[in-house]
Amino acid sequence: MLIKLKDKEPKRPFYCSENAVLIGDVRCKEYSSVWFNSVLRGDINYVEVGRYSNIQDLSVCHVTFELPCIIGDYVTVGHNAVLHGCNISNYVLVGMGSVILDGANIGEGSIIAAGTVVKENSIIPPFSLVAGVPGQVKKTLPKSIIEDLKKHAESYFEFAKSIKENGEILKY
Repeated sequence: MLIKLKDKEPKRPFYCSENAVLIGDVRCKEYSSVWFNSVLRGDINYVEVGRYSNIQDLSVCHVTFELPCIIGDYVTVGHNAVLHGCNISNYVLVGMGSVILDGANIGEGSIIAAGTVVKENSIIPPFSLVAGVPGQVKKTLPKSIIEDLKKHAESYFEFAKSIKENGEILKY
């Protein structure tokens, strides 16, 4: 569902499930996808989803008056993640159930492990593996991780393309 708010209309991603909700100033770039029951609220600032990025089932992206939610290119946001007023660089994987809080910046090529909570205003260096509550850098990842993260994001584009081209909503 796309909801226009205060003259701001969400830009539809390549694929948006029927029950995802995009509200207001949501800017989805080409080949992005927003999956089942996710909510992207650009009500008081903007949400941006980069090229080939995917926001998986039950995730929430929201903003503050001062901070947008910016998601770079080739980012995978796992199921049930919460991104709030944060900046996610290119080629990042945010694990299932993770929470990234206001003002946090996640560096390129990083992996946020499932269930991690990244505290407000945290600066995560590029190529970091972050885990825990609160999230801490556990190790530095090789630069070659970018290819794996890119392939993962591209695979979600292929899933989205398949559903868009072959999926059929059934009535029961």
